[in-house]
Amino acid sequence: MDIRIANLLDIEKIMVLEEQAFKLHSEARPDLIGKHTVNIKGIIEDNNREVFVVDNENEIIGFCIVSVFEIKNHFMYPDMTNIEIDDFCVDEKYRQKGIGKKLFEKVKLYAKEKRAQYITLTVWDFNKNAKNFYEHLGMKTRTNRMELKVESTTSP
Repeated sequence: MDIRIANLLDIEKIMVLEEQAFKLHSEARPDLIGKHTVNIKGIIEDNNREVFVVDNENEIIGFCIVSVFEIKNHFMYPDMTNIEIDDFCVDEKYRQKGIGKKLFEKVKLYAKEKRAQYITLTVWDFNKNAKNFYEHLGMKTRTNRMELKVESTTSP
């Protein structure tokens, strides 16, 4: 098993895993998550993003998409570089085997190389398994994003 940077030959294999994640999210929040269009090729070619894959004998069994972003001249935060995990998935068949932890360790090494102060991500509240996984890795909740669905009304 090798964790490496993705290349264009990995796109179809990544999309199989992306569909697993998309299905989970779209079933839980069909009101928000509609058509599934992810441009993995564009992400792989983006200089401010990186795609790591878990390659198990030419089978991609996990991937993580990260973005590097800098905060400069913010009214509240000091200048800093952060790594944002945009997407993180391990094939359902390979979960609970330590693969996600190894993938996360690769992201931590990448963050150190980039001299990032934080690794951040957004996790949906319904996704208890993901929340538990990230907390087990030492991540802490920084903020809670809340919502209120507004029912539209029609005027007479």
